[in-house]
Amino acid sequence: MRSYALLLLYPLMWQAEASPNEPVQEGTLANQQLIRDAMVGVAGWVATKGCDAPERFVPVVLQRPEGEPGSRYWQERWTVTGCGNDYPVVIDFRETGMESAMWTIAR
Repeated sequence: MRSYALLLLYPLMWQAEASPNEPVQEGTLANQQLIRDAMVGVAGWVATKGCDAPERFVPVVLQRPEGEPGSRYWQERWTVTGCGNDYPVVIDFRETGMESAMWTIAR
């Protein structure tokens, strides 16, 4: 699933040498519009795993942004809690210009 929305990168603080599945930052780099857009797909993905009632999500950045402004990409994991379980959803984000971005559920 893909969606376009404005992108806002917050100041970043990195941990040294994180592994590919270890967070480099708590929170998300997406703005509220991009979060809402991606959450539709995330909720659908969680529903395919048997939970139609997600209660909350906790995002972490797995890969810091790389590339040139307007075409940067990064990866986050949003752990969705609901139906008595946790569902880790890995999302790839990519800027599609200076004011837009798309997302794809990686796994």
